[in-house]
Amino acid sequence: MRITANATAFNALYNIQQGRSKLDTLTEKIASELNVNRPSDDPIATSLLLSTNDRLQAVEQYGSNISKTNTWLSMTSTALQGISDTLTTAKSLMSTIGSGTSDQTARESVVAQLTALREQLADFGNTKYLDQYLFSGSQTATKPFDRTVGSIGYNGDSIVNSIRIDSAATEELNITGDQVLTSSTGVNILDTMDQLITAVTNNDVASIQSLTADLDTGFNQITNQQTEVASRITRLDGAANMLKITKTTLENIISDTQLADTTKLAVELSLQETAYKASLSATAKILNLSLLDYL
Repeated sequence: MRITANATAFNALYNIQQGRSKLDTLTEKIASELNVNRPSDDPIATSLLLSTNDRLQAVEQYGSNISKTNTWLSMTSTALQGISDTLTTAKSLMSTIGSGTSDQTARESVVAQLTALREQLADFGNTKYLDQYLFSGSQTATKPFDRTVGSIGYNGDSIVNSIRIDSAATEELNITGDQVLTSSTGVNILDTMDQLITAVTNNDVASIQSLTADLDTGFNQITNQQTEVASRITRLDGAANMLKITKTTLENIISDTQLADTTKLAVELSLQETAYKASLSATAKILNLSLLDYL
């Protein structure tokens, strides 16, 4: 089959254009330091980058959720410790007056201290984080407890909010106030404190002893909640560590796929320039004309 001059010229021009295109691509990659500058450069790599970036954004959101939840639970733990310490002080007071032999002045002093401790319990129950009440359930804008003696109600709800910490895992965020100070299944600590104030005022020894025992139960109730919060924080720390590993893996995938090896590309560019010049020279000789001038 006879190859015409036109076909030879066409093929030569095509090869030169392809060589020029490769030079342009390599130059662009070196300038941008990216392997993929547009989807058409590498559709498979583009798809991988899109899916990996989506996963990375999700991981970063989970990390943010964990950080906020950890802070919330840490503040909850601090508030519970405050309640625990307050109950310890109240129990210590009862040990000084439980025999019924204290005079009125001593009892009045204890009543004043119990009243202050009762108010302090409510204050711990009204702890806020980012202007949200920790113990109000889903009603985070509602103050859960009244610090006035005799007000033993709970103004929040029993909803425990959950936060997503991974694609397949959530963690409970809050402890509700009715699990802490106004339990209907355990000890209503605020009510117990109010009754103690009345019992001490009246020097009701039997009630003082019974209510002091209730304080012990209430103390254990708080300890159980502290244990629960500590367990959640431990789980969050474990999840955070796993997310760090996942994030590093995803970032490495993106880096390996997206970032160009400029040293390697510079070598390829040099070789391609040499090949391109050789192609121009060879074509000019074959066609017996200078394609550079022609172009």
